[in-house]
Amino acid sequence: MVPKFLGKFLITGKITCLTGLHIGGTTTGMEIGGVDNPVIKDPITDEPFIPGSSLRGKIRSLTEWRLGLIEMHGKHNSYQAYACDELKQLCPEKSSPDYQPWQNALAVARLFGAANDDNLVRTKAGPSRLIVRDVFLTENSKNKLQEALGQGTFTEVKTENSLDRVTSLANPRPLERVPAKSEFGLNLVMDAYETSDAQLLQHLLTALAMLEHSSLGGGGSRGSGQVEFNEIKITWRSSEDYATGNTGAAVKLPGESLEEILKGFDSIQWPD
Repeated sequence: MVPKFLGKFLITGKITCLTGLHIGGTTTGMEIGGVDNPVIKDPITDEPFIPGSSLRGKIRSLTEWRLGLIEMHGKHNSYQAYACDELKQLCPEKSSPDYQPWQNALAVARLFGAANDDNLVRTKAGPSRLIVRDVFLTENSKNKLQEALGQGTFTEVKTENSLDRVTSLANPRPLERVPAKSEFGLNLVMDAYETSDAQLLQHLLTALAMLEHSSLGGGGSRGSGQVEFNEIKITWRSSEDYATGNTGAAVKLPGESLEEILKGFDSIQWPD
């Protein structure tokens, strides 16, 4: 059965950096005296941004860990999502739809897309639903950063030291970061092909809540990358809305924070 496009959930909000954020960029063309570990920046404006791929990869990983879909691979001695064909050969019952975590794998595949070697899940899941946009500094945040750091400057440099355990010799390493209290505009889109797809939003919002107590980007174990999501809003725009130019309707949420929304998730009235 060919999936029928019903509409899109448009999820917006803000990502606030509670500590400095480092998502690595390229060192190609780095100037003498430049930072060894720069953040990724827009090549035209030179402003830092959060790539959608970084945010998407992190929330998928957190979702797979939460749903019990990560295992130690018996052959490669590394952690992997169990749904790949080689892992199913090691434990054949995991390819059966009757196996409980298989339903969790199906939810992940519907939200993020199936692994390219997982034909059974891909066939059942249909198209991946989630689009994660690159996110950019808010205008207010850009202005505040330039007031504090100077015109055209949006980042700080944190110097870290690695110590030789024998000689105690320090090896300084500069790390470029987006400063704490910087804000980015969150922009997610989730397609719906079944009325039950609205429930996938619970997995998505739960992953964002888990990310608040994890880290985004590099240096998380050393203090970087703590973020907070707030001012969350969800708009439903049906296929008919697109045809008529209607901008859609706001979904009434029990709050704007992830905690409030997830606490009252079962009471949300989703579109038919």
